[in-house]
Amino acid sequence: MSVSDSMIVHIQDAKSPKQACDTLVKMYNTNTQARKMQLKQELHNLQKNKMNISDYSTKVKNLADALPSIRALVDDEDFVAVTFNELGKDYSQFHTSITI
Repeated sequence: MSVSDSMIVHIQDAKSPKQACDTLVKMYNTNTQARKMQLKQELHNLQKNKMNISDYSTKVKNLADALPSIRALVDDEDFVAVTFNELGKDYSQFHTSITI
């Protein structure tokens, strides 16, 4: 299995895979509402900056994929809007073809 970079800090001191898994389960089961708000905020505030398109889209997808794991869905239209929000003029033709 893989763990996103943001989760490593929570399990770096685990002595076994089970302990790491238990830590993540506990983290996801507690404060679900706070976690949902945090993930949505991260998704909506994500900036492309100097990331290439592949890295940027991977970050957006990782955040969007994390939301259903806590029973919080991202509307497809929101996902597209967030994704294209930071792409700028270089991707305007692609954005136009997707939204038509």
